[in-house]
Amino acid sequence: MARFRWLLPVLLTALVTIPATTWLTLNWSTLTSSSDGLISPLTPRTEVPKPLNAYRISTLADRQYAGQPIKLVELQSETPEVKTYVYTMSTLGKTMSGQLNIPVSVLESTEPTPAILMLRGYVPPEIFKTGVGTKNAAAALAQAGYITVAPDFFGYGLSDPEPADSWQARFEKPIIAAEHLASLTTYGIPVDLTSAQRHDISALGIWAHSNGGQIALTTLEILGQPIPTTLWAPVTVPFPYSILFFSDENDDEGKAMRLWVSQFEADYDVFAFSLTKHLDRLTGPIQLHHGTADEAALKVWSDEFAAKVAAENDRRQEVIKDQATATDAATVTATPLPKIDLKYFTYPGADHNLQPSWNTAMQRDVSFFDQHLQ
Repeated sequence: MARFRWLLPVLLTALVTIPATTWLTLNWSTLTSSSDGLISPLTPRTEVPKPLNAYRISTLADRQYAGQPIKLVELQSETPEVKTYVYTMSTLGKTMSGQLNIPVSVLESTEPTPAILMLRGYVPPEIFKTGVGTKNAAAALAQAGYITVAPDFFGYGLSDPEPADSWQARFEKPIIAAEHLASLTTYGIPVDLTSAQRHDISALGIWAHSNGGQIALTTLEILGQPIPTTLWAPVTVPFPYSILFFSDENDDEGKAMRLWVSQFEADYDVFAFSLTKHLDRLTGPIQLHHGTADEAALKVWSDEFAAKVAAENDRRQEVIKDQATATDAATVTATPLPKIDLKYFTYPGADHNLQPSWNTAMQRDVSFFDQHLQ
């Protein structure tokens, strides 16, 4: 090593005497490339497009939602109390179908009527027909005098195909829910297949089951509105665990799903898409039902969600106390949301569809909507 010490003064002299611009010009290609294929830290980097950031909950909260009019296309069934139709509506620039129940008593009245948006969980496409996943609860609510609207979602019923990008297909669903709510508020519903007459909506509620629960909660967070909502065995665990939990049912035991999720996590902040990280935007009132024998969506998920809501309520209360005692006006932030009114019911031995306690849960929902919508 000592025999090379004489090189140091020569190199220092060369660096001093060569103009800086010349040195950088001569060496830029060396600094920004490597024969071993590695990229130098000085290499100009190209920003990777991240189109799915358009579906971050905070971004969706800034979006304006203007629904399009619902159109009735077919009378599906009829009883002396309720007429059930297949409808279509334009949402996200495409056509979506769904099921709409109109109580006959509504048609005989000119008074505005509450409507309930019904959000189902996953149903295999090969067995799906319009109304599957919501029709029983919708019929009970319609018998109680409520208009019900249940979108099929893209790829189901008469709807246009869903997007090829599976992430987009997932993240679009709260937009679809929000646009349905906007449609009902703005346009009401048609009263039959042929008349141009429409019936006004006085108030809105949401009923959701299973994966529809995470759609409902995300919709509440992006809208920030106090829409009375009932959740049956909802998926409320953090994203993307909410996806990975079900992946073991695939033939490859979730191998492809884990790769898919890991690629997403490499490009995106998963917290930005997780409903559990945006409880500060959540409103109530909410009624939550879960059976202890549910193997599709675990009861412990609802236990943990209820605990997180309680913690969020405590946080809001502390903010209110801090603001009440603040002497510096600059420390007072925007008025916090009121406490989330959450009622949580558990059903010993009940499954994912709340059997054998379905009637009890349904009656509680009717009473809940009667209290908050009538």
